Amino acid sequence: MLKVFRKLLTAGEENLFNKLVTHTELSVKSMKIVTELIKGGISGPEVEASVLEVVTNEKTGDKITAELVNLVSRGAVPLPLLGDIEALIDKVDDILDLIYFLATECGRAYRAELHQNAYVREMYEDFYKTAVIVLKSLDSLKEELKIALKDFGKLQSLNDRIDVYEDKVDELKSSMLDKLYSFKGEIDAISFNHLVEMIRSMDTIVDSCEDASHLLIRVISSMFY
Repeated sequence: MLKVFRKLLTAGEENLFNKLVTHTELSVKSMKIVTELIKGGISGPEVEASVLEVVTNEKTGDKITAELVNLVSRGAVPLPLLGDIEALIDKVDDILDLIYFLATECGRAYRAELHQNAYVREMYEDFYKTAVIVLKSLDSLKEELKIALKDFGKLQSLNDRIDVYEDKVDELKSSMLDKLYSFKGEIDAISFNHLVEMIRSMDTIVDSCEDASHLLIRVISSMFY
């Protein structure tokens, strides 16, 4: 009976999950670009080209989100799952929006030459460590969406992994904010606001990965178990 139920549900939702995977792949690709921007060592034209690529990915993601909303409105998922699926779509879209914000902030910081300040450069070293974990969280979420309809055990394992990443980024956020506030008087207001927004955005991305993962677990549990 479970196999029959699984087959009926999968037939109606496979397209939706494939589109979620495609959307999340855009986030992974964009976060790799942001990680390189944070790492530094690239020229002005390369910075602008990198930011533009993320902007393009975000626009593509918006189109996929519209397609997902259309699928849901046409009954691609059972009514009891509708709320969680809509929330999952929103979370996946929010993640790419935040990565877009990070990329544009990196571009603004480069144009404003904020990296001339040694304290800003020191913060960016911590940002790079955090960005690597953000990228791991996104990779795990992408893998979850790929195997969600096939391997619940692996889905749970990946969910646990994202929880660990979220805890680690929380620790890094607290440490980075403490360091930033210790630089009082050493950086200007524009730099301070930029650094705070970068910290908060990376933290929120991993929080959203965790939220999306938990929603996915709930959806799959409701579908099959």
